[in-house]
Amino acid sequence: MADINSLLTSFGLTKTEATIYRSGLLQSASSATSLSRRAGIKRPTTYHALETLMQKGLATKKGSGARLVFSMTSPNALKSLVDREIDRLERQKSVVDQLLPLLTKRMPNTAIDVAHYEGLVGVKAVVEEALYCRSGKWDIIAPKENFFASFDRAYAKYFLETRARRGVMARSLWEKGLPRHVLSEEEIRQRNPRWLPESAQHAFKSLIILFDDKVAIISSYDALTAILIRSEEIHGTFEVLFELLWNGAKPYRPS
Repeated sequence: MADINSLLTSFGLTKTEATIYRSGLLQSASSATSLSRRAGIKRPTTYHALETLMQKGLATKKGSGARLVFSMTSPNALKSLVDREIDRLERQKSVVDQLLPLLTKRMPNTAIDVAHYEGLVGVKAVVEEALYCRSGKWDIIAPKENFFASFDRAYAKYFLETRARRGVMARSLWEKGLPRHVLSEEEIRQRNPRWLPESAQHAFKSLIILFDDKVAIISSYDALTAILIRSEEIHGTFEVLFELLWNGAKPYRPS
């Protein structure tokens, strides 16, 4: 089970902020020197953490000079902070929903848009694009060795939770050897997997995701590169190829 500091960093605090926040909760009010000593953190670093905690609404100060003391906001305020952030994001989403059709009309009508991404951050950006697809549907072709099979546990957890929260459903064509665990009934429902036809086994080296009017091609985790193509024509071509493979695929059975 995760410890308190790990949960606080998952919430959005730095390790230093989490340590200072926990130390500050032990007393109703503390000086920066006292907090520094109790937390085992240098005083300049403690002052910086206190400033950022105040910016986040998790600490307050009163007094001045030698009488300046800091108090931590009640842990009950953490949920209120999240609720306010959700409200802010929902307002932003509402504005974006209004802006998109207006801005799209002003864009040049380019038939094809191709973007190339490098490195872990770049590949994750392509995955984010797919996670937030408009249709909520993927068609995916996955070789045994692929980005999703290799990324770290923390990102894997985020990815799975986000996909479930977004309700993204898929038709999945897998190379034998996937997945590396027994799927639950819910996972089978969400992923709708089939085995690639024998003739296509080991034919794919990159992961391919089809969604909306886009095609995402993602290399192995070792190569960490991706291409995102926005084109109804190219997407349609890949869809025809996917349907041919899908119709020749065998129902999923654990290997």
